[in-house]
Amino acid sequence: MHNRIKRLEELVTDASALIGRLKEENEVLRKQVELLGAARNKAAANTSAARELADFKAKVRRRLERICARIEKVHDLQPGLFIEEDED
Repeated sequence: MHNRIKRLEELVTDASALIGRLKEENEVLRKQVELLGAARNKAAANTSAARELADFKAKVRRRLERICARIEKVHDLQPGLFIEEDED
């Protein structure tokens, strides 16, 4: 029983650390999206800039997919971790 509690505590600690890293990555992605919006305005008339913009969007999309996969993995390890409680 004690080992299960200790393992659960380790899982919670690991999940908390992972959530912290995901929040940091989310902030980086948010800044990249802002840059993407600015780049989109500048790239409207420039085909090479449009290509760079498409590459940038693809990179952001791949990072988001990796983050989502990591969240799903953590959720599989600890079901219910990302479920919000209903407010009365």
